[in-house]
Amino acid sequence: MKQFYSIVFCVLFTAACGPNDKPDTASLGLSAAPAPSASVLACSYTDAYAQLDPDSIRVQNQLLEFSPGAFEHETLLSASTDVVIATVCSIEGGSTYNESKQTTIAPYTYGTLTILESVKGDLSSGQTIHFTRSGGIVPVDDYLRSLETAQREAFASAAEKPAYIKQKVDGDIDIEVGKTYSIYLSDDEVYQTQSSSYAILGHQGGLREIRNSENLPVTPETSFSNLEAYQLTTDSWESLNLLFSD
Repeated sequence: MKQFYSIVFCVLFTAACGPNDKPDTASLGLSAAPAPSASVLACSYTDAYAQLDPDSIRVQNQLLEFSPGAFEHETLLSASTDVVIATVCSIEGGSTYNESKQTTIAPYTYGTLTILESVKGDLSSGQTIHFTRSGGIVPVDDYLRSLETAQREAFASAAEKPAYIKQKVDGDIDIEVGKTYSIYLSDDEVYQTQSSSYAILGHQGGLREIRNSENLPVTPETSFSNLEAYQLTTDSWESLNLLFSD
């Protein structure tokens, strides 16, 4: 996958940068994602992105400027409505359509999570919910619609046009099916791009991979004292008890 960079300046730690026009969804040819709900579902472990040819995808990295402390635990804890330990059940796809506001926005990923443990909020162990997360893989035409006119014209002038664009914040991690994370979520309408879904906040700060220090599977019964969270900035693992307790 070829990588390119674009510079966008954002104050908030969730990127919803894009034109604020109200598109005609029929003319855009955008298909709506499955209606999300918070019911208990079987984990499918499916990844729509894995079905795409890597050579057909161009990576478009965003260089974003965030407010100080945007990725820190206390900031994310305050902004979130729910904090959970959860496993990614599925990645259902990427989109540039905000169905809540009926606008075109920057690419995001949507899929499902199964909750193992709730740290904050009303979600329950065993519950499966729909999530959205900033950054995703979308058809190039959908990506172009998300750009301002000048950006669109500059992109269109490029000699080579890929089938798909993967847009992500430079340095951010990719969410992966089957992995378990500590996740900061919000169902506030400010962050919602799909109705009844939960937005993952804080880029890499709001999505930290979790492992069992005893090399055992992470389950709802696993004590926090046995869990470790990956710290991207130091490339190390730290006890989850530093953030939360049982």
